Amino acid sequence: MPSNPFTDPHWATSVVDAIDSFVAFVRDRTTKPAVVVLRALIFGTMAIVGVLFVSVIFLIGLMRALNSLLDIWWSRDTAVWASYFIIGAIFVALGALSMRQRSPRD
Repeated sequence: MPSNPFTDPHWATSVVDAIDSFVAFVRDRTTKPAVVVLRALIFGTMAIVGVLFVSVIFLIGLMRALNSLLDIWWSRDTAVWASYFIIGAIFVALGALSMRQRSPRD
């Protein structure tokens, strides 16, 4: 009598396989997408923080290098404000260029 679980020798393994396949199905539909989204958020946040850190360190190095370079010809006070002016002019020029490249509103 195959329908009686006590007489079927493969009953336990088939029940365990059914439970295992159901749990795997639920995990694939719920947990895996959540893990993918969370990993993307975490690694994206880490990448943004890394890029910001590197860009700030680069700007500090650029400012110090420009101060040292201008220190050769001018006094320290003049070199500092001139380097601020030069870096500011570069940022204004980049901003004006990016504003010019934007698409016009309809």
